[in-house]
Amino acid sequence: MKPAAPALRPETRYTTQGYGIQNAPGWIGVSRGAALGIAMITTLNLLEVFAFNTSAVQNWLCNFRMITQPLCIAILTMLATAALMYSVKPALPAPVWMATLVLVTIVAVFAGWELWEVTQRVPENLRQMAMSRPLGILMLFAVAGMGMLVGDSPSAYGKSSLMVIAGTSLLAVMGFVVVTLQSGSIGDPIPSDAAPAILILGCGVESDGKPSEALTDRMATGDKLFLEGHGKMLILSGGPGEGSVTESAAMKKLALEAGVPETKLLLDSAGINAADSIQYASALPELENDRRIIVVSHWYQLARIRMLGRQAGLQVIAVPAEQQHALFNQNRLYAEEATAFLKTCCAPAGKLIQQ
Repeated sequence: MKPAAPALRPETRYTTQGYGIQNAPGWIGVSRGAALGIAMITTLNLLEVFAFNTSAVQNWLCNFRMITQPLCIAILTMLATAALMYSVKPALPAPVWMATLVLVTIVAVFAGWELWEVTQRVPENLRQMAMSRPLGILMLFAVAGMGMLVGDSPSAYGKSSLMVIAGTSLLAVMGFVVVTLQSGSIGDPIPSDAAPAILILGCGVESDGKPSEALTDRMATGDKLFLEGHGKMLILSGGPGEGSVTESAAMKKLALEAGVPETKLLLDSAGINAADSIQYASALPELENDRRIIVVSHWYQLARIRMLGRQAGLQVIAVPAEQQHALFNQNRLYAEEATAFLKTCCAPAGKLIQQ
């Protein structure tokens, strides 16, 4: 009588080369990469909450609405942990597997709620753009959840390509950046009462002191908002130009020509980038009690401006400049903005490391 064959461990499968670890289906690796992307996005969001004391209710993934701040922090923390665990070892223990599905479902419900509100409130000509972020979040969680549903099945024990996992996680993060920029390019509603200030971001001055068309567009939009009574003062923020004339000086000239009183102008000649301009505005005594500020820039920057405002403790009302023509090298500007937005997402980590 032949001896019984030794029992195989759950992760051991028979392959064409003999007994060994079987490769998992390709979609498992894609799902694990999406989960890793979710873990990275959620972790960076939590770091922002801790570094800048921002809201975890209105987080990067969705708006948790009626849930309290501590509970939202707990949900995001558990989601990041569970997504990371699944990306490392997809065969989760039953209790962890159930908790992970519940967390994914919670975020999906609130993202779906946000998507439904977009279809009800946003004008039809802007609806497709506004839907991009909640729809992108839902798709990302659907890809990750597809593998999580497998649970403790044999497919979960197979090997997945590290290249597939890493590549998918990178695509998930960059996809999040793109849909956030796209959805965030829509301007915010202008409040009925005047905000303490309107901040206009500089955008290029030629060597002869002539403002660029992009800067002219921003100034025309900001001047119009001020003259209509939406702001109590104009902050003109811009650094050195190509010649001796600074951006803020050129902006001041345009504002005076538009009829804005000089006493209502505040120049920030050190505002070489959006982050510096937002920080300058946040420290002004005029915004000490009322933290609202209208910020005028081009559409592709609005999402990052809102994030910078969150981190500075400001309530930003982002308004896109009314353009005369399409921007020159628009694709390059958009790519540069995606990089800058990702850098802003990582800023909380740098601040916590410094502390």
